[in-house]
Amino acid sequence: RDRMRQSIWTVIFVLAFSVPAWAQESLENLYCSDFHSARVKIVSDSSARKLSDAVMTAGGSSMIRINVGQLKDLSSNARAFAANFSCASLVLGHLVKGAEDIYEHFSQVGNADCWAAGKLFYNGRVDKNGVMALEEEINQLNREQWSHFPGPVRVVSLNDTCKLKPMN
Repeated sequence: RDRMRQSIWTVIFVLAFSVPAWAQESLENLYCSDFHSARVKIVSDSSARKLSDAVMTAGGSSMIRINVGQLKDLSSNARAFAANFSCASLVLGHLVKGAEDIYEHFSQVGNADCWAAGKLFYNGRVDKNGVMALEEEINQLNREQWSHFPGPVRVVSLNDTCKLKPMN
């Protein structure tokens, strides 16, 4: 009986403390499908250099690697934006198609930024002011922080570029 109680407490402890709250929220709530509408596998990877990174496996399936240890000081909205940016790269087929030149590459990045912001906006997680706050937070990242944020170093202009409009 004591052994059973000890086992239960061990399981509770492991479940409660093994994954940070942001990872639990994101890994349970983040749904992503790729360019072919296949569900993307989302894995926690403490060795990943970026907070969130979209990759194609050797077998051709899509995966997002999330390292919750990176950029811990970012707001939950900025962290969700990062995960959504990685998802956008897969949904929009950027890893499948690639870019012909630097102009197309930055067009793809802009499209992924808008997709990520749109997901937060249309899911009701942020309003126009929230998008503006998100934009400001991302644009204040320093070089070191950018090395852990998905996509290239850039200035994001979500409100001006994305034209997000309430659906009501």
